[in-house]
Parts: sequence; C-alpha cells; structure tokens
Amino acid sequence: ECFVDGKPVQGSRSEAAFHLIEEMFSLEQAWKDQSPKARFTQRQEKLRPLLNSYWELLDSFEAAEGTALSKAKAYSLNQKQALDAVLLDGRLELTSNLAERTVKPFVMARKNFLFCDTAKGADASALCFSVIETAKHNGLDPFGYLLFLLQELPKLGENPTEEQLVPLLPWAESLPEYCKLK
Repeated sequence: ECFVDGKPVQGSRSEAAFHLIEEMFSLEQAWKDQSPKARFTQRQEKLRPLLNSYWELLDSFEAAEGTALSKAKAYSLNQKQALDAVLLDGRLELTSNLAERTVKPFVMARKNFLFCDTAKGADASALCFSVIETAKHNGLDPFGYLLFLLQELPKLGENPTEEQLVPLLPWAESLPEYCKLK
C-alpha cells in the first residue's frame, strides 16, 4: 500500500514522492514575493534538483496496473513537460491555480455566451473577457483600462503598428494613473 488514512506509508515510494512535492511547494511559497528573475535563479539552484529527483524516483519502479500508485505515476509523468516548464521562466506558477482562477469568470459566463447572436459577437465577448482578466492580472482597474483603450485605440487608425500598441499594453509603465488599482 502507498497510503493509509490519507498519509503515505513510511519508507514507501509514495512517501518519498510526497516529501519531494512538499519540499517543492514549500520552496515556491518561500519565493512567492521574489521577482521573476530571482525566482528563476532559485529554481535553477534548488527546484531543478528536486524535480530531477522526483522524475528519477518515478522512473525507478513499476507500479501494478490499475492501482492508485500506477494512476498517480502516470498522471505525474503526463505532466512532466508542464512541470518542467516552470524552470524556464520565473513568472510561471508551479500549479495551475492562477490559470484556473483566471478562467473561472469565462466558465461562469459560458451560459451567457449562448445568447450571442453571431460568432463575431461571441468573439467580441471573449476578447472583452481576455482584456479584463489581463488587466486584473497586471494590477489594473479593468474599467479604467477599458476606458483608456476606448479613448486611445481610435487615435491609432485601422491598422496600428506593434510599436504604436506597445504603450497601450497592460504592463506598460506609461499607463495613466486612473488605469491602476489604488
């Protein structure tokens, strides 16, 4: 057995995996307020060896087919590329929690999209949601940011260049104060 009463069996592979995962999340928690660059450096030094140990542990044994352990192992191995991606960029999260929280408003509004009369209407709704959620993620007041965009975008004409659009992006430092959350 791997777990008894929801806890890994002492000395088992599941306990070793559990402790590696626990340590990874503990480190991430300690680094949460660091800059992406600092988090990237920390991950290279401390998280990479833990992830490597985790993958080596999973590769070191065969689990009986159909068992909880085999399912957990298969799930982890299927997530290897996504988990390893966290080592590439300090802005990435170890979990998908942020992405799931960001998508939640779309899921909640999904029924409302049924009332979009056209595909263009649905696309417009999705675009608005995307702009609003990106604004929130970048510490902006969504209403203020939308107001700013609605004032500035028409000034750029029908085919603005990338160079013209960059100052309007939600992470641009030149955004007016009314776009920023207080």
